[in-house]
Amino acid sequence: MLENLGSAEAFKKLETVMRDIKSLKIQGATNVAIFGVRAFAEYISTIPDSHDDLEVWNHIEVLKNRMFTLRVTEPALKNGIRFVISKLKTKSDFGAATVAAETYIRALKRSKEVIAKIGAARVEDNSTIFTHCHSSVASKILITAFEMGKNFDVVVTETRPVYQGRITVKELLDVGIKVKHVVDSAMRWAMNKFEVDLILLGADAISVEGMAINKIGSHLVALAAREEHIPLYVASSLLKFDEETKIGKMTQIEMRDPSEIWEEAPENLEIYNPAFEGIRRDDIAAYITEKGVIPPQMIYLEFQKYFEALKQHSTN
Repeated sequence: MLENLGSAEAFKKLETVMRDIKSLKIQGATNVAIFGVRAFAEYISTIPDSHDDLEVWNHIEVLKNRMFTLRVTEPALKNGIRFVISKLKTKSDFGAATVAAETYIRALKRSKEVIAKIGAARVEDNSTIFTHCHSSVASKILITAFEMGKNFDVVVTETRPVYQGRITVKELLDVGIKVKHVVDSAMRWAMNKFEVDLILLGADAISVEGMAINKIGSHLVALAAREEHIPLYVASSLLKFDEETKIGKMTQIEMRDPSEIWEEAPENLEIYNPAFEGIRRDDIAAYITEKGVIPPQMIYLEFQKYFEALKQHSTN
């Protein structure tokens, strides 16, 4: 049971947010980071000076580790928690937690707007774009391109077992974009049949090697794209870089409830439901980020520069 050292109301809100992230009530890497970082910071800011220093910092460390395990393939949340903690030097600084959190959240939100404009420039008039699953950033790029007056079709997979592709379909149809919808196993057929010009995917995490971690099926998209000679772009904020991969750790792949695949499965049947998989950097034409279009080999250096600049900016 997690101990409460601050406001009971803020602690209750934090526990609710953690539960909602864990249960997937809060979905999407950006939303997970925004809700998680904000609730974490709001609670930390209520811890009074009456507690022993060691007790407080141990408490924060336990809380940080708890947040890190909610969704293991969500480094945008982890980077936000690290960012907030980096701004706390003594207990008298804890009021700065909410300021740091809002700085980080603004950067995340702004990144989507900037990436949308950069990515929209890559969408050619009278082209066909293919996307898999639901990425709010990828959808924003396509909607921005459409609002610029570009005419194009989009092919979207269902993304089983929970059909996040349908979210993308509805978002695009709502603004008037022409959409074709296929089952996941028809992705290569669709690329060939509809003469796809460009693949656009999001990412939940980016590794130090430049690998993108995205919804399961994304590696198959990349293989099909290579076979069909279609460039594949990954649209993502640099804040989704997984810091732990630079010390040799592999990004953990979240395993979800088998009942998502088969609710009343036969007894003694083993069902595996991995949520994500990697796309090798050799299969990625480039990343579309808030700092421009970046080759996979440069992603770590660009993250370092951006994260340090963000820290300096929040100090000034």
